[in-house]
Order: sequence, then structure tokens, then C-alpha cells
Amino acid sequence: MTDRRDLLLGLGAGLLLASRPGLAAEACAPAVCKTCGPTGSATAGPFYVANAPSTMDINLLRAAGTPMQVAGLVLGGNDGRTPLANAVVELWHADSDGRYHPEDNGDISRYRAEEINLRGQVRSDGQGRFAFTSIVPGNYANRRRHLHWRLSAGGHRPLVTQTYWQDERDTALARRDPVDRNPEDCRWLSFRERGGVMQASVVFVLQMLA
Repeated sequence: MTDRRDLLLGLGAGLLLASRPGLAAEACAPAVCKTCGPTGSATAGPFYVANAPSTMDINLLRAAGTPMQVAGLVLGGNDGRTPLANAVVELWHADSDGRYHPEDNGDISRYRAEEINLRGQVRSDGQGRFAFTSIVPGNYANRRRHLHWRLSAGGHRPLVTQTYWQDERDTALARRDPVDRNPEDCRWLSFRERGGVMQASVVFVLQMLA
């Protein structure tokens, strides 16, 4: 069952990327891939739930909000430029009102299905690509708008990090954010509206184990 589910998830990500070729191209445009060094880490925050659902569409409960798609690429190896197949990519974030579901942590087995939303995991395809669909999060507490990520791949160090909205980079809220004070450029995502959907691409570079 797990193998079949992972296959279907991979096919789903491939279909999304194929339908939005600009996303895949942006994810590893030369200007991006040549400048992104190892991705910096950031706290997982208080609401990380282990073993999140395996799904590309993490809006499981159909929460209201602006549709969002994020396509990405996982790189690693000695040169930091080798696409990593079968990497586990986890994403979680707040809803449009800035609330997490659940607003707690631990293992997913602690929660009822109706308590779980806007969190999930996929595996990268043979070219290191992945994709998620969701809704644009609202602001949580005194934080800038953000997405939480956790990535793991064989032979590489696990990564927990956060990404942010490029067009909100110079806002007062972003400057006051007490968490992750100096994110590198590659963690500021440039979202564009296409057909009513906010879309962005991201590159993660994992470091090899010593």
C-alpha cells in the first residue's frame, strides 16, 4: 500500500509540474541554483506533528483561503547540485486566520482526522522535484508569514527550516519578527498569481553527512 501511495503521489506531483512548466523551470533557473548554498535551518516551532499524511494537497478539510501551489527541488551531494530522488519533504503552516491544526505537537496518532489540516508530506521524484497545493497562510502571532519545512534524504543531514514571502520582506512585521532573523535569499519565495492561484518555487540544498 505504501509503495502504491508513494507512486501515486509522485505521479500527482509530476502532473502538477507538467501542467505548470514555469514552476519547474523557476525552481532551478541558473540564477537560482548557482546562488543557493546549503539551506539554512530554522525552528520547527511548537506545532510540528510527526507522521503527517502522505498527500500533495494538504488542505485536507477544504479550509477557506486563497489557493496556493509550491513546487520545489531538493539538491545535495558533494557539489550541492545533485537532484535527490525519494527525499521526504514535509510542509505545515497556519490557516488564513493564522491558526494551526492542531495547535499542538506529538505524533499524528494522537489526533482525530478532523483535527488535522494544512500539513502533509511527499517524496521527491527521480529528478528531485516535489509539489504541494494548499492555501495562503495568515500571520501567526508576531511572526512574518511563513511556511514550515522538514526534509530528509539518505546520506544527508535532516533539515528543518522556514520560507517567507519576498514581497513582504521589507514590511515592519518582517523586520520585527523575533525568529530566524537573517534568512538567506533563497528562502524568500516570489509568489505570483496565475489563474487565481498563488504560485512559487523553492530550492532546498541539503548537506551530506560527514
